[in-house]
Amino acid sequence: MKLAATAHGKNAPADDTEILRERLAEVAAPLVARRDELLKSFESAPLKVADEETSGKVADLIRAIMACRKASEGMRIAEKEPHLAAQRAVDAFFKKSLTDRLDDIKAELEARLTEYQREKAEQERKAREAEAKRQREEAERTAKEAAYKAAALANEADLDAAIEAEEEAEQAKADAIVAAKAAEASAADLSRSRGDMGAVASLRTFWDFEALDRATLDLEALRQHLPHGGLETAVRAFIKAGGRTLKGVRIFENTQTVVR
Repeated sequence: MKLAATAHGKNAPADDTEILRERLAEVAAPLVARRDELLKSFESAPLKVADEETSGKVADLIRAIMACRKASEGMRIAEKEPHLAAQRAVDAFFKKSLTDRLDDIKAELEARLTEYQREKAEQERKAREAEAKRQREEAERTAKEAAYKAAALANEADLDAAIEAEEEAEQAKADAIVAAKAAEASAADLSRSRGDMGAVASLRTFWDFEALDRATLDLEALRQHLPHGGLETAVRAFIKAGGRTLKGVRIFENTQTVVR
């Protein structure tokens, strides 16, 4: 077993990653040597291709670079495949045996809980709206009563009754305001429930969509929300389909060297 020096100067078994790096360096040594040869050739290559002979030599160098790269990619894929196979096996085990099933039952339970909490929120909203209506009507009644007693003042006792009625009217008005605000509570507040082990469940309100129609979708309204990369992909698809003129972009015929 290969040993590696620790921070305290003692030898310890090298980890799997270090062992892998060393093995790759060994098996890829011929390719690394070939890369170094190609780098030297590149460093001695002319900065400008000025004649046919130089053009051929540069093309040969490019071809040699491509061959080295192809061999490197082939080795990389071959070396990586056992690790990918192991990764796929690990992922498949946990996905099939654990996470997929857990996700399924979680989704089913969330659906059941969502249905209940929607009903709970609706019932609570109706109850709060009814209470707000009752408080509003009570505030109106006490206000009328206070106004009546104020208008019927005849002696000090009547004054005390009018003041008391006014105070009751103000309190009823405040209660009505509180009840009205309670009726406007969010879905989260109306549905919130707590489990004995600390879990808190409530409805989350969000905007959603459905029935997307590609033919009638207003792309102009979506313009500022389309990612630049997505636009480039769409333009290239347009060109590939034969499009040659498109507002907002310059389409032109281009050339680039291809070495085979």
